[in-house]
Amino acid sequence: MNTEFEKIKSHCHSISKVSEKVNDEFLINFIAEKENMVQNMHHFQKKYRHIIRKMPDDFFSRIMAEYIIGKTLVANGLINKYINHSEIRSLSEPERELINFQIQNPWRYSFAHIINHPEKEFFLLRDEFVNDEFLIYSPGMEAYFNDGHQHALFFILMGFNGECWQSYGLIIAMKGFNAADIYFYGTELSVTVDSDHTLMESVYKDPMPYFMLASGMEYPVVISGDNEIRIFSAVSEIDELNTEKLKMQFRSMWNRNVYKFTNEKWSVPPHFATAYYNEKTGELLRHAMTAEGFDNLSEMLINLGLEIDKQEDFTVSTAMLFTMEDILKKKVVINSYENYFTERTEIIKDDNLDSINKFMNLVLPHINSGKIPDIAALAKKVGIDNETAQSIYDQVKDRFG
Repeated sequence: MNTEFEKIKSHCHSISKVSEKVNDEFLINFIAEKENMVQNMHHFQKKYRHIIRKMPDDFFSRIMAEYIIGKTLVANGLINKYINHSEIRSLSEPERELINFQIQNPWRYSFAHIINHPEKEFFLLRDEFVNDEFLIYSPGMEAYFNDGHQHALFFILMGFNGECWQSYGLIIAMKGFNAADIYFYGTELSVTVDSDHTLMESVYKDPMPYFMLASGMEYPVVISGDNEIRIFSAVSEIDELNTEKLKMQFRSMWNRNVYKFTNEKWSVPPHFATAYYNEKTGELLRHAMTAEGFDNLSEMLINLGLEIDKQEDFTVSTAMLFTMEDILKKKVVINSYENYFTERTEIIKDDNLDSINKFMNLVLPHINSGKIPDIAALAKKVGIDNETAQSIYDQVKDRFG
């Protein structure tokens, strides 16, 4: 380790010793008592018990400690409310100095990727929503890095020590999620989320549902051939659509004022790119499960004269959709129009996504028990092709096997 990082690491360790006494041994218990955090704890245990019971035994106690410290030390945190309390004034001078320093340098949450690893246990991270870069000291992140999470999206709580940031508490390293997934999840949690800024506001207001994403952090990116399987969706308002013109390049179906347009190249696996037009409302929905499928569907429609933005409104991974439905205990409906078309031979629907999720549920017990599953049989059971099934199995096995 070069001299510069040796000095920073030494500073990190000295701060950690005081921080352990101030934050872990004093502040957590002090704030928990003053703010009746036991009530919060019972509420969270009840709300998320279906997730907590699947996690390691110390999971809830760790995130509860992180929740309290986060509420205490972030900008405008609870520490400001009690800074003149007699118990805080009775702390030693170094301990009071640390508290004052933390007030002047608030802690923060971050969703970040590693962009450089300059030294052991030191990382240069890029925040995906604040769009800044920072140096962090984190032995926990080093363990994840060495365990194959180099490209993971990290969710961390961290404090600044004067030289660099230091991670605190549980580090969530999400292999199958990206920033778009987190944003989509945020919009399902709160109607106020409509920008990167409001997304992070929702995290500071209540980080607990974001902690629960740890339940899906090991799910891999799902790949079929050269394509990542994700949902891409966009809605455009069309004053009037020349459906006859579209029929020159698309196969069409109609039901209850809704047209469904499919193309023999892009509406088949793995792309499932399909357009829906509601002639009553003027709504045009583009829906696909690969970026290539969505882009080509959009380009075809634009070339036919439609004035639409080629960019999707949102994209979400199969891993995130599966995880958030589990956390929120509800079905997330993205394409309601597919229910209009029930002919078995004509359906191109989100059940493909459901099938992928079901396959992951079926294959994990085999991997955990050390048994080799019959991939073809499981793929047939849930209704996905063998190539996609094998790809999912290989990725999940690499992580859990």
